[in-house]
Amino acid sequence: MALHDSSDYLLESAKMFNYAGWKNTCNNIFIVFAIVFIITRLVILPFWILHCTVVYPLELYPAFFGYYFFNSMMGVLQALHIFWAYLILRMAHKFITGKQVEDERSDREETESSEGEEPAAGGGAKSRPLANGHPILNNHHRKND
Repeated sequence: MALHDSSDYLLESAKMFNYAGWKNTCNNIFIVFAIVFIITRLVILPFWILHCTVVYPLELYPAFFGYYFFNSMMGVLQALHIFWAYLILRMAHKFITGKQVEDERSDREETESSEGEEPAAGGGAKSRPLANGHPILNNHHRKND
């Protein structure tokens, strides 16, 4: 797990600097993240960890259901790592070549819809009390005036 999660703190740091508006720091940390991700998840994990889970158990024990299940799940995880590495390298290529880079995740829709919502002067759903950004739909939480 330490090997698998070693690059995650760099990604979270890059996201924090991106949200803070420190684009150069974000880009530099993202490059370091991409390098650590590629090394740990596309080099060390398949050629060291997966090799140990596929080859060495067969020297000690006959193959059984758990062996096949575990290694097939590790294969799926490795396929996901390859896909994620493609996305990471595509994003790194965009900002190295100077193209516009933006966060392609679903947070964008949530942010856009919440920024455009201003409380209306009249009645309606937008003037209701909010809890965690959502209107309270039952009367148990409303204060009686």
